[in-house]
Amino acid sequence: MGPLAAAARDHLVGMAVPEITIGKPRARAEYAVPAKRSVTTADEASFEAEAGGAVAASQSSLERLLRVIDLFTPERPQWTADEIGDAMGVSRATQYRYLRRLTAAGLLAAAGDGSYRLGPRFIVIDRQIRLSDPLLQSGPPAMARACRELGHAQLLCTYFGNQVLCIHQETVDPSIRSSMERGRPFPLFRGSPSRSILAWLPDVQLRNLFLAHAPAIREAGLGGTWNEFRQWTRKVRAEGYYVGRGEIDRDLMGVAVPILRASGGLVGSLTTIMPLHELAPEELQRYVRVTRAAAEEIATHLDRR
Repeated sequence: MGPLAAAARDHLVGMAVPEITIGKPRARAEYAVPAKRSVTTADEASFEAEAGGAVAASQSSLERLLRVIDLFTPERPQWTADEIGDAMGVSRATQYRYLRRLTAAGLLAAAGDGSYRLGPRFIVIDRQIRLSDPLLQSGPPAMARACRELGHAQLLCTYFGNQVLCIHQETVDPSIRSSMERGRPFPLFRGSPSRSILAWLPDVQLRNLFLAHAPAIREAGLGGTWNEFRQWTRKVRAEGYYVGRGEIDRDLMGVAVPILRASGGLVGSLTTIMPLHELAPEELQRYVRVTRAAAEEIATHLDRR
């Protein structure tokens, strides 16, 4: 699932689940507790099966709608209805049902000549994220101070699934041009912003990633077996940072650290990027110290919210 589809997911769900507040337990007399039944009637069993099937069908339908959104890219910003149907492998009736639902939600819009483009709802969602995302509220001030001290640029990144994306760039050096633009997804296995997230993922998640993406992990030089991959992550964790040289942009390098909450939860990564050059040990440690201090400041603000 791409970043646009992930952002749209909540806007396609028909009903939100209300928050449950657990208060002080009531006295036993306040409850009317029915006797426990040991037998489920045939009608009840049938109803439960139908309800479960409806939920599964709803989730399946939602996933297909999100796949339609993922078709739209900077390289291919417009699609006709028939092209969408062919790409999805669905009937004409189904493709038009998808398009009606997505245009009604503002997630797609007519582009003329029978084509569709991404809709204005994404502009609303982007504004909401910019104004309310705690990471975007906490990150830029700390990043600006770090950039003034180090004199280069920083990337604030988060992740979902097996993708990492930059949500904010801060720079005092306009000559630094990073390919990791805001909102552009990158794989977990390449680049210092990504690898400093990858190394701190829980072991269970790392294991699942290896099972699903072993060839990509091996090609990235992170290990040909699960044990080799796990050893790589432990080595990076022990060092506390990751240095990438020309992994995304050939003329740039990055010193990256994870953003970890007090509970140990992984939020994302903070990376100082600079022109590619050899770093003396004391210079490297200075970059690590300043970048880590900024990441810890961001995490502290998140914990206080």
